Amino acid sequence: MSLWLAALLLAPAAQDAPQEEIVVTARLQALDVNLQLDRKKRIRACGIARTSGDAGFDRTACEATVACARTGIIEAAAMRACVRPKLLAHARDQLAREEQE
Repeated sequence: MSLWLAALLLAPAAQDAPQEEIVVTARLQALDVNLQLDRKKRIRACGIARTSGDAGFDRTACEATVACARTGIIEAAAMRACVRPKLLAHARDQLAREEQE
């Protein structure tokens, strides 16, 4: 099963940093999460076929995709709707940490 996660529309972290947001959004467009299933359609593994460029974000995407899939979601649109809030939260947390540095 291959799920392509749509580009996320991140709210600007700061009014003076729109270029950073564009770069982050462009990275997210390339993310491709794959779930490997066994014969009984149980999840065996999750992998990133096309990375976002950020290992932590990729890990969060995999974890969120697995969690959503375990609820029975199989359609791509429903999967995006389930995964998107978790990815947005991760991205916002990461941006907040970078602003504190």
